[in-house]
Amino acid sequence: MKQAGSGMLKRGIFINCVFLVSIFSVDGFALSCQGVKIFSAESNAALIAEAPHESARYYSVGLQKYCAGNVETGINYIEKASDMGDISASYALGLYYRSDRGIDLSQIAPTNQKNYDAAIFYFDRTVELIDSDKGYPGGTKGDLPNLEGNNYMSLRAPLQLVVLYYTGYARALGAMLKDDVSYTDTIKVLENMRSAADRCLRRPSLSVWGARQGEIAHSKQIVCQARRDFAEKAIDLEFRRIEIAKHCDAALSECTEHQAIFNQIVQAVQEMNNKTSSVPKI
Repeated sequence: MKQAGSGMLKRGIFINCVFLVSIFSVDGFALSCQGVKIFSAESNAALIAEAPHESARYYSVGLQKYCAGNVETGINYIEKASDMGDISASYALGLYYRSDRGIDLSQIAPTNQKNYDAAIFYFDRTVELIDSDKGYPGGTKGDLPNLEGNNYMSLRAPLQLVVLYYTGYARALGAMLKDDVSYTDTIKVLENMRSAADRCLRRPSLSVWGARQGEIAHSKQIVCQARRDFAEKAIDLEFRRIEIAKHCDAALSECTEHQAIFNQIVQAVQEMNNKTSSVPKI
């Protein structure tokens, strides 16, 4: 019996793998330097010395250093702020690692595994901090009002997790079909995607969204529900796909039953994106 996943890919499976990875889009803002004023080292030291237990001060200094080109030192300060419970710092770090320690937001997910894991960690921390702060976004855990898009983080953080988990699943599936070794637990990744979508659905409507409050609440319901529905369906299909792969005597690219399940996964992706394509972005 051939090992499941062995053999060359047929063209149709390869195209579907590309489709799975590339069709998903993500909204959000980069670690922005717009409007960030750079102060002297002495001023920044005094800022932290005045209140060394305030996480927002470390984030402010870190952002300044980052924007001044001292990236490594800046990130160290931002990580300290995150460790102290700063929501904005945690979200910014998620974006930083999601772009493979860069600023290119066209990149859906990092290509480096360590950066991928770090992005998951910091976006998850952001959601945990927001959930624990009943006053968010007017709470005391480092919510900087001048951070672009800050008021939308309560939705964007779980959405970032949804995208990362989805991308991790698509990449793992593609790797297995290409006869590469992949130890990714695809079921667990999809369960995490479903959980992140649930967290997104639970986020309340916020008055700080102003005139867009109703629009964003509507988009949230459709987008998060569609992505949860996909995860739910994909979990069932993935269990079936795995069982078929175990008993397939030929290469997966030549296994008709496996191809049929894979096509259903692709169809589920299409359904998810059709549901969300016409709603305003969050």
